[in-house]
Amino acid sequence: MDRMIKRLTKNKWTLPLILVVVLYLKSLFLLVTLYEASPRIFLMSLLSFAPISVIVSFSFLFEGRKKLIYLFLVNAFYSITFYADMTYFDGLNRLFSLYVLYLKNISPEFAASTGEYFMNLNFLVFTDLPFALYFVLKSKGIVKRETEAVKRNREATLKKISLFGTAFAMSFIVMLTQFFTVAKTAGIENYENHALMLSPVGNHMINMAAYVRDSVKRLSEEEVSEVDAWFNKNSTHFSIDQQYEDLKGILAGKNLIVVHFESLESFVLDYEFEGQEITPNINKLMENSISFPNVYEQIQEGVSSDSELMFNTGLYPAQKGSAFMSYGENTYFALPRLLQRSGYHTMAVHGDKDTFWNRDIVYPNIGIDDYIHEDLFEDKRYSGLGILDESLFKQSVKEIEKTSRPYYSYVMTVTSHTPFTIEEEHRYLGVPGEDHDAGYLESIHYTDYHLGKFYEELEEKGELDNTAIIVFGDHEGVHKYHESNLPANNKKVPFFIHIPGMEGIEVDTIGGQVDMLPTLLYLLGAEEETYSDKLMGSNLLREGTGSVILSTGEVIGVPHDMEHLIAAPYISNLILTGDYFAVSETDIDLDDIIEVVNSGERKKDTYLD
Repeated sequence: MDRMIKRLTKNKWTLPLILVVVLYLKSLFLLVTLYEASPRIFLMSLLSFAPISVIVSFSFLFEGRKKLIYLFLVNAFYSITFYADMTYFDGLNRLFSLYVLYLKNISPEFAASTGEYFMNLNFLVFTDLPFALYFVLKSKGIVKRETEAVKRNREATLKKISLFGTAFAMSFIVMLTQFFTVAKTAGIENYENHALMLSPVGNHMINMAAYVRDSVKRLSEEEVSEVDAWFNKNSTHFSIDQQYEDLKGILAGKNLIVVHFESLESFVLDYEFEGQEITPNINKLMENSISFPNVYEQIQEGVSSDSELMFNTGLYPAQKGSAFMSYGENTYFALPRLLQRSGYHTMAVHGDKDTFWNRDIVYPNIGIDDYIHEDLFEDKRYSGLGILDESLFKQSVKEIEKTSRPYYSYVMTVTSHTPFTIEEEHRYLGVPGEDHDAGYLESIHYTDYHLGKFYEELEEKGELDNTAIIVFGDHEGVHKYHESNLPANNKKVPFFIHIPGMEGIEVDTIGGQVDMLPTLLYLLGAEEETYSDKLMGSNLLREGTGSVILSTGEVIGVPHDMEHLIAAPYISNLILTGDYFAVSETDIDLDDIIEVVNSGERKKDTYLD
């Protein structure tokens, strides 16, 4: 063993080349785990050599055991990173990132949604580390440290720097050539392809550079002008379909209750188990609602918090990490703030920790007066990731009873969140089995049942006389996190606005979650030109069949301007990372909107019985 250690360390190239091969094999294993084995995956994995060589080239700056220690630490770091990648990709279809490490206030229960992914073969990336560690420890006393003479030897130092420079320059040039070539390749706009097209190590290098850039981001005058130009162009996309003109102002002056329904997918609305509807109460509410069956999720890494951002601010999510965590103190044009300034009392009710997704910071910043979190609940019975939705809805009724009118209440469910392990006493459908499909259906049905009870109690107390209830799904559930035998959902999420006594309307326009706020503002009676330069989406009541850009970059429908739509997530990212509304001349305090929203006036009652 001693002889082998001396032999391996004697040649300056041997150990670095061994590590290059080891990290390549781990990269290949990661890619096969994420995308399944195929000749294409093998060929694309060859792109890993250049980024790996860039990292390993720094070992030439060290001698003796210092080189061994550096190589071991690099191996250990990427082994841990690759393991995190495989676990994270299972849930969000992307590699782990530095932005996730910033999510310091994420609730510990969040681990429950990914914990099951740890029980697999991913741990194989660690199998060589005990041997490598033994090698490093054994080398003590065998591999001599640099002598003082060598340290003072200028020629030896120049040789090390020259060797490093040559290895680094060659691998770095090849890596940059790859990156620039891949940047022009179809499919790179889809983050699900980044691990494959950039290589795992290359993806993390780019991610680190982006993280550093965004940490010190300041919008230049050119970037502010670019955002302004995008908004100016977007204002032309608000032409309303003539048949929906009478809906303008139908929500003006009404109390608004928003039910942010966790993991609610569209397919469940039409799905039954042994003749039982999964969502009978939602289906009943939709009979007297304006419903939008072609709305798609557009979340990024911020998942539920991203859907909150889109609903309340009309901005696309941050392209990396979570806007709530990274940009929670930004200046926003937000629905709660607008309603607050219109005389509404605004509140949010959620059965989780107040710091979860940084909501204790974000909510006051966007205009939420009161945040009722789990510590303030009277009934603290837990299930899954938070307090039971039965308790949530009961608490919401109590908060509504004691608040002033008009009010805006943002009620966010949690029981229907993965891992869908709802207790037996809350399984009302009787779906057999303990798999994710059964757990998902039971969880959704449970929350729907208590949504119905919530509605009945509000009705009994006379709270629905001047109230609208808005319900939307934040993202896919069982199809997002698990393999499923349930009907395909294709990333669709329900969105409807229920007004008691209203004749039901179904609007087939294709859109996304970012389109919800423009639609609500129209229904509140605001003029489009007053907010079209502050929101990224479009009114779902607009002319045409509509379109949407998904978080993967895929476009569904036929947009008025494809280039404009594709640029939207990038522009929104500029707004978030550069705090656009704080540095631009855009007025986000809209007194003219406030006057309309607060007036309670609407054109006609055509759609009301």
